[in-house]
Formats: sequence, structure tokens, C-alpha cells
Amino acid sequence: MIKKFLKKNSHFIKCSREVSKAIDNNIPLVALESSIISHGMPYPQSLEMAKEIEGIIKDIGAQPATLALLDGKIQVGLDPEVLDAFAKTRSVEKVSSSNLDSTIFSKRAGGTTVSGSLRICKLVSISVFVTGGIGGVHRDVSKSFDVSADLQAIRESEIITVCAGPKTILDISKTYEFLETLSIPVFSYRQKNLPAFWYRDSGLKSTHRVESPEAIAKIYSIAKNLNSSHGLLLCNPIPKKHSLDKTYLEPLISDGVKEIKKTAITGKKLTPSLLNYLVKKTNGKTLESNIEIVKSNAELGARVAKALATL
Repeated sequence: MIKKFLKKNSHFIKCSREVSKAIDNNIPLVALESSIISHGMPYPQSLEMAKEIEGIIKDIGAQPATLALLDGKIQVGLDPEVLDAFAKTRSVEKVSSSNLDSTIFSKRAGGTTVSGSLRICKLVSISVFVTGGIGGVHRDVSKSFDVSADLQAIRESEIITVCAGPKTILDISKTYEFLETLSIPVFSYRQKNLPAFWYRDSGLKSTHRVESPEAIAKIYSIAKNLNSSHGLLLCNPIPKKHSLDKTYLEPLISDGVKEIKKTAITGKKLTPSLLNYLVKKTNGKTLESNIEIVKSNAELGARVAKALATL
């Protein structure tokens, strides 16, 4: 099915050599966003991180499919030379679900966010998507009305999104409430409370707890058989030794929010600006934790994809 679709739409979708080979050999795919490469950290650290994440997925027996936009085409997987060139590119559009079409039209290079990646996953029938943390309801939502497109994208995706929960800089309780409002099944992996990115424990009890990749794969399979049109969110706590202390980080987040309010920064630039502020204030600790989060999620996502392939 996926091979037929890709062939029919080759004028705007291109697979890497390894992804094409994986499809031919029925190796499960794990999708990865590319905005973490284009906007998350500088080169060459971004390239090293991307290669390490892809290596983790390959070692488990799945095939990474990093998603990006290049020369007016959706790239499903990036060949090594393409990945290197993409990581070096300075002018890259940050692509969400809303500007995917216009970026293809403009033929600009695009780094996909969670919502942009999920739209592509649904299009090409990839069932597992791995990211660090998802967007959600911002802390000043009563004034800004800023709610990430990630939440609606997860609902509409029919994909398993593996993450470490909503980003810590958000209003976590409102974000989880919004997920419930959207009827998105949220699962906490091997703990009773939900994680929140840099925090292993948000203090909010999980509605669902799951103990294994096989369990989440079976739940997803049941949902598909029952014609569920909703995506599924699997929240994997950050490894304990890389988690950050709430009493240390919360004052820095509050200060960062106040500093950014003094500027004209809004919209899609708000979260990256606050994350960059925290990288500086923590001497790189938040960035180091980000990388470990994605590595942990990549391992779990690959195991879920393999479990799905056996059903």
C-alpha cells in the first residue's frame, strides 16, 4: 500500500535509499522530526545528534525516517549526504501542519515540527513518530490564547507519538486537560504519574499506565480495528539521571517568560526563544537533557514499531 502511494506521488514525495530498502524488506519505520536539527542546536552538534538518534533506532532493528522538505518535495528519510547538507543549511523554514503546503510550493528547505511531521506520517502511513516533548497550552494562555497546533495534530494523526510529555515551559495541567478534551488517549510509560519533559513527574496522575512496547502496540492495533480516528500519546519519562530539579528550574522559566514579554517575540518564535534562554542560564544543562530525552524516546519508539510489525 505504501509503495503504491509513494510511486503515485513521486512528484512531491521522495524516500531516502535506506527508507526505500526498508519498505521493500518490510522493516518498520520510525519517523523523526527535523526542526530539532534545523532549529534545535548548532552545527555540527545537530548532525552528530541526528546520526546518534538514527543509530539507536537501527540498532533495535527499525528504520529511522527523518522528515524534511527540500526542493519542493517531502523527504521521507535523509541520505547521509543530504542529512549533512541539511544540517549545514542556515535558512530553513520551520514547518508545521499549517505551512507545509506553502513551503513545498516555495521550494524552501523546511524543518518539520511535531504537527508538520504528523501530517506527513499520516500521508505516508508511518505509525510511529518520535519527538522530544510536545507543544501545548502556554502559561499565559489567558492573555495570549497561545495553544500549540501539536495537540490538534496528534488528535487527527492516527499515529503513536512517543514523547517525554509536554515541554516543561508550558502550563502542564492545562495541557493535559486539553488532551483529555480532545479525547486523545495519553499513556504514561511504567509509572503512575505523567512526565513533563525535563521533569520525570508532573505531579498529575496518569489516566492510563502501560508497561511495555508490546502493550502499547496491541492497544493501538485495537484502536485501528475499531476505526478510531485519534492519535495516541505515549509519554516516556526522561531518564532519572538527566532529569532537572523543579526548584532549580522553575524560577529560571519564570524569569525567562518575563524577559521575553519585554520583547516583540510571539507565535512560533516564542518557544525556541525561551528554550535558548534556558540553555544559557543552565550552562547547557537543558540542551544536554533534551538530547537524552530524544535518545530514550527513539529507543522506545523503535521497540514499539517492531512490536507493531509482529501483530
